Formats: sequence, C-alpha cells, structure tokens
Amino acid sequence: MSKKLLPYETIVKAKQGEPEAVNAVLSHYAGYIRYFSRMNGYYNSDMEDYIKTKLIESLFKFRLDR
Repeated sequence: MSKKLLPYETIVKAKQGEPEAVNAVLSHYAGYIRYFSRMNGYYNSDMEDYIKTKLIESLFKFRLDR
C-alpha cells in the first residue's frame, strides 16, 4: 500500500467522472478494499464490489469548496 496521498488534481478529475482518475483512486485504495472485503477470514467478492461502489459514490459527493 502506498503511504503517499493522492494528488489533488486526481481527486478533482475523479469527482468530475474521468475514468482514469477513478481507476487511480480505486488502485490507490486496493489494499484497503481487499483487506476489508474479508468476512470470517475468507475473501468475499460481493463485499469488495460493495466497498468499491460506495467509494465511487463518495467520490461524486466529495465537496471541494471547503
């Protein structure tokens, strides 16, 4: 897992819906997604899809004006 933060420009582009930026965000958090998609010690692909969906939804709700 990368210890670096995502660049601001990547977050802005992901919020606008640019596919490469969304994939960059998903790949940045891939380790966390994989870790938290384990249930009872086993990998659950449905949970991984759910977490990815929630992450993508939150990208579009992210406020940059604060």
